[in-house]
Amino acid sequence: MGADTGVNGYHAKRTLLKQRLAEGGYQVQETPHFLLCTREEAPKTLLVHWFAPGEIDADIGRFFIQELKPFGMLAQPQNFGNVFAAVVCSLFPYDPQRALRLYADNTLRRYRHALTNDGSEVSPADSTIQSFAMLYRRVCQLHVGESLLDAGCSFGFLPLLIAERFPSLRRVVGVDIQTDSFAVVRAIAEGQHLKHVQYAQADLLIESDVDGVNALGRFDTVTALHVLEHFTEADMYRVLANLLKLMSKRLLVAVPYEPGEPERAYGHEQLFSLARLEAVGWWCLEQLEGAGRMWVEECAGGLLVVEWVKGRRLSRRE
Repeated sequence: MGADTGVNGYHAKRTLLKQRLAEGGYQVQETPHFLLCTREEAPKTLLVHWFAPGEIDADIGRFFIQELKPFGMLAQPQNFGNVFAAVVCSLFPYDPQRALRLYADNTLRRYRHALTNDGSEVSPADSTIQSFAMLYRRVCQLHVGESLLDAGCSFGFLPLLIAERFPSLRRVVGVDIQTDSFAVVRAIAEGQHLKHVQYAQADLLIESDVDGVNALGRFDTVTALHVLEHFTEADMYRVLANLLKLMSKRLLVAVPYEPGEPERAYGHEQLFSLARLEAVGWWCLEQLEGAGRMWVEECAGGLLVVEWVKGRRLSRRE
């Protein structure tokens, strides 16, 4: 079940709004941030939210999981995207690009703030922004060379943030199979005169030089942050094989450590642990014929670093 229509109820009087919805034949269920309204006639599902414009950022997703998942609204991975679109676009129903720009500006502002402090701020344990800020901070420390590819970049925030912090980078590229946000982040990059930041559509499973990842060329650093869990195990190794061909110095792979079952609402297909991520790292070294090194860190889950080292041969016994 997804949301047919999102409604911005930030300035509405809740009691009066609930009364009018009930008069319209809706059954209304209330959570701290939402009214979930359903009926038989179209529009069958209305999702009213109370977020102020300044609160529309990457952290709203945790409220979807906490408050809407129990009602069955996130049973399929596409439902999460539908709810996201309903909530974000409700601020400017006739101008979705303006709504996405607001979401991007709010999120980037919080990321910039998080990246400039020492990471000691107290935030909700399930804050998406704080978790990814930890990863982004570590990527800033670990990236090497003059070029970076963010594979599976989602909305496209990391290429902007790392280009801002490291103006010496000559090429920063974000790729994803979904490109709805790229017009927004390209406009932000253009407004900040970040001419070396680019975005492109790419399927990480396709190796082709024409429409696959090989068409992108090689990069000193390649990142894949919370990407592998979206693939089956077999497809994950295809993705890794393709990314290793693009990496000339260092590959950074981050995965969540989830308890129980993969979070289907996020489209996760598999679980990771420290031991499993280390096994993935050894597999990567085998593809490099041992010419490198790898290690795993704890950082908002697990962070695998695979580094190509010329002339080095590493075995599992080292």
